[in-house]
Amino acid sequence: MAKLDLFPGESLIGSGQMSLYLKQGLSKKPFQGTVFVTNQRACFKISMVKQLEMDLPVKDIQGFRVDRALFITKVTICARNGDTYPLTGFPAKKLQGWLEEAGVKRL
Repeated sequence: MAKLDLFPGESLIGSGQMSLYLKQGLSKKPFQGTVFVTNQRACFKISMVKQLEMDLPVKDIQGFRVDRALFITKVTICARNGDTYPLTGFPAKKLQGWLEEAGVKRL
């Protein structure tokens, strides 16, 4: 699993392998990687890529919403600037708890 470099005073709340859906042309494609939630930010690192695709300080997150399609749970992190980050994968239920523990509210 990928590793996140923590800032001083930052502690990891949870992490897990998920898919982040990013706009590619007219549709969104899933990219496999690892989501990280700390007491200061939420991040996503695509597998085989060094930089973070998502790196949002908690203060810049408006909240998160949960949608379901059949048996798939999708957690969408909503940034205050209007960007959205839809995530799916096994730890989707855990991700909701991690975000709430970090102080992010459910929309």
